[in-house]
Amino acid sequence: MSLVNAFTSHCLSEAVAEDGISIAYEDLGYGEPLVLLHGLTESHESWHEAGYVEQFLQRERRLILVDCRGHGRSGKPHDPAAYSGRRRAADIVAVLDHAGIRRAALVGHSMGGVIALATASYHPDRVTALIVNGAHPFAEDLTPLRATLEDNFEAWLAFLKQLAPDLSPDSCRRIRGNDLAAVQASLARDRPDFSAAFAGLGIPVLAISGTLDPRYDAARKFAELAGGEFLPLVGKNHVTAFLDVETIGPVVDAFLGCVSAGNTGRGG
Repeated sequence: MSLVNAFTSHCLSEAVAEDGISIAYEDLGYGEPLVLLHGLTESHESWHEAGYVEQFLQRERRLILVDCRGHGRSGKPHDPAAYSGRRRAADIVAVLDHAGIRRAALVGHSMGGVIALATASYHPDRVTALIVNGAHPFAEDLTPLRATLEDNFEAWLAFLKQLAPDLSPDSCRRIRGNDLAAVQASLARDRPDFSAAFAGLGIPVLAISGTLDPRYDAARKFAELAGGEFLPLVGKNHVTAFLDVETIGPVVDAFLGCVSAGNTGRGG
């Protein structure tokens, strides 16, 4: 039996956001903290399945795997106002506070990447570094996503399977298990442009994108704006770029190593 595709029940902690929504998270390992934020319709389990957790734990990092609001075992409000960037950023701060962590590096894919960016924008003092895959802080029209998720999750799954034909049974289970009204509420408003916050912000940035991802140019532009690093994944799309842990893992590890060395050099 494949260990990658085997379902595992993880013991989660629960923080409470400023608006009373519960935010579930898993706390693993010891070392410098790294917060992992998943993509739309997924959960913290996706990081386990893709192999990131095993790799990062071997590098002696403390991992905080969050179920973003509207997903997994976190609260699922149906009000679109509950999914603003400010609210989602406050969720991450609530998790950090609950876990007793002052500052952490954030890693996010797609929606999780946008949440990581929002957290750095609203709470830069809580973020040591940003690693975002398939995400950017520029304006984005979410009409295509709203249309795909208008009735149920089957059209969305069909779309994902076009990008990743080997999408695992566990991933399909997680996606079908979502609260449709909550996911729809999270997509009700287009994403605004908050890129100006990253010009001179000073937080180390690693932007990642598959060359076949429609967000590729925006991700590269963001890296340039933030004075950060950019990792292009040749021939990868929005989904397969997340799954390419063998390429991404060592680059992220080297990037965070440089960030740690820089902080130590500054007496941080």
